[in-house]
Amino acid sequence: MASSRSSRSPKLGRAGAQRLLWRAGTGPGKGDLRHFGSMTVDGAVDQLLHPKKKRLTGPAPSGAFLVGGNFAPADEWGHLHLLMLDRMVRSTDPLGERMTLVLHDWFGVSQSGSDVQHMPAHIALLRNGWRGSFRKLLKRITVDPSMLMFLGGTSNRMGAPNENYARELMELFTLGADRGAYSESDVRELARCLTGWRNDWGQNAGAYNFRFDPAFHDAGKKELFKGRSWKVSGRLGWEDAVDAVVDHPMHATFVAEKLWSYFIPTPPSPPTVQELARTYRRSGEHLLPVVRAILRHRRLHDGDSMVIPPAVWAAGLLKARGRGIDTEAWTWRLADAGQMLGQPPSVAGWDDEAWLSTSAYSARWGIAIQAAGVAPLKAADYDGMRETPSEAIDRAIAFWGNPEIAPPHRKALSRVAAHKWPGHGPLDKYGSEAAFNATRQNTLRQVLVAAPDFQVC
Repeated sequence: MASSRSSRSPKLGRAGAQRLLWRAGTGPGKGDLRHFGSMTVDGAVDQLLHPKKKRLTGPAPSGAFLVGGNFAPADEWGHLHLLMLDRMVRSTDPLGERMTLVLHDWFGVSQSGSDVQHMPAHIALLRNGWRGSFRKLLKRITVDPSMLMFLGGTSNRMGAPNENYARELMELFTLGADRGAYSESDVRELARCLTGWRNDWGQNAGAYNFRFDPAFHDAGKKELFKGRSWKVSGRLGWEDAVDAVVDHPMHATFVAEKLWSYFIPTPPSPPTVQELARTYRRSGEHLLPVVRAILRHRRLHDGDSMVIPPAVWAAGLLKARGRGIDTEAWTWRLADAGQMLGQPPSVAGWDDEAWLSTSAYSARWGIAIQAAGVAPLKAADYDGMRETPSEAIDRAIAFWGNPEIAPPHRKALSRVAAHKWPGHGPLDKYGSEAAFNATRQNTLRQVLVAAPDFQVC
């Protein structure tokens, strides 16, 4: 790709590593800025794509909200969210967790419209499948219990087709709306192809025994994309339906543009779209080489900033602190910020344009306070100590693992640090100066990460 970087590209540097790790992972952990900053773009991207070991590190979840010391996503509200957030914080495969979130948004299955007991397996399917064939992954998602429940797949039968999944399969998952890729006739015909899936119900078991039943399948002749050179006809089944949309000539460009949008905020040029689409087809419809090309692209490294999703931002703050999931407050904190994992607001996923609304941004302050507030400094911590405004800022930055701070951000912090707040007078036996220094440091820690500059990468 003409505008991508070469293998002889310069070192990323700390600022470049910080942007890459926020966009292609869940933020930098301890030592990550130094480690990735010493690499070239290609070297850093390849390490993210192919981690040496995939495991969980750091503090394990703790707290009375756990069930027998573990999450219970099938039984406890919010535990699927916490389970996903825990992996985002502790996994040594940060890109894998980020791609899990990408696909969770792409397919938009919510536990509020599905049988919650199947949702952990659905998320695992996304996590384990993104590095392989998208065609194969899409076939597995099509008949995955959570998706069958969510979009009415098991109520789609001969003589009474349910068009929900057929419509979303083309509109949201493979071809895109308003591109002239399909017609209402194609939705109806595709729904007929997808008939035949059933499940049983039990009072205690919920939905179970998901299976294809030929007696409920419309075995008649169907015709997809009538009048087009790529039309498909015959006694088509559900796998034929998936193959038809993946083979559609407009599918590859849809994938290219959709994947790009998760990593770069401005649209790709037409030549870039075509090159990414060719990469996708040549690989046998694999996402990994397309992701690699996007992460190496100059527009990611030198282009406009992008808002960090709330769950990614919270996970990054916890990573920076070396802190695990030790409170269930991360459920409602992130719900207030607009991103409850396991529960996208619609099949179209989350609306990232709403993530910095007045209410959502206010919720990010709460997240910053929650992440920083395990052991806030007290006046006793400053007994006999003095700290200049500049030293106070350096200490606050070190608290968060020494992230790169842009000069305008540092200048704004300097104004906060130099300000003598009225009425800060004696707060306890250690005296006003110690109390003021502690209050200032706690404030700087929160302001540093809650400030607008820290919401984007």
